[in-house]
Amino acid sequence: MEESKFKFFCDRMLGKLAKKLRLLGFDALYYNEIEEEEILRLSKGRILLTRDKILERKAKKQGIEVFYIKSDKWRSQLKAVNDRFSIEKYSKPFTRCSECNGELVDVEKEKVKDKVPEYVYKTIDEFKICKNCGKIYWKGSHISWIVSDIGKLVRAWERD
Repeated sequence: MEESKFKFFCDRMLGKLAKKLRLLGFDALYYNEIEEEEILRLSKGRILLTRDKILERKAKKQGIEVFYIKSDKWRSQLKAVNDRFSIEKYSKPFTRCSECNGELVDVEKEKVKDKVPEYVYKTIDEFKICKNCGKIYWKGSHISWIVSDIGKLVRAWERD
């Protein structure tokens, strides 16, 4: 998988944003339980996305690229990130695990036989697996909802 030029670290208040960035194919680290010093250490070489003004100031002092997010709603947060970095040009949806941020790779159908529901196995031919956590992904009915929801954002980006 070709790496995006954008690598993010989402602070403790941006879990939903991290998940959406991952769904769009961006490397977005996020840990719910993490100390501030560890956030700063792991943010080096990444863009720190934060809702914390004090963390923003500390990151800037350490030379970390940081973007302060004003909104507490993930749609507005994602739009703000796009407005600032034009990430829509680099989106590669469904190439990262939404849970752990690992890369997704194709996996043979036979290898997931006992790991997915029987109905899914019988009706779906293509599967992906996370290289890190082993979570299995397939194009189910939830994908159309995700695509629709993210599609609305992309269309909004195009209007701006």
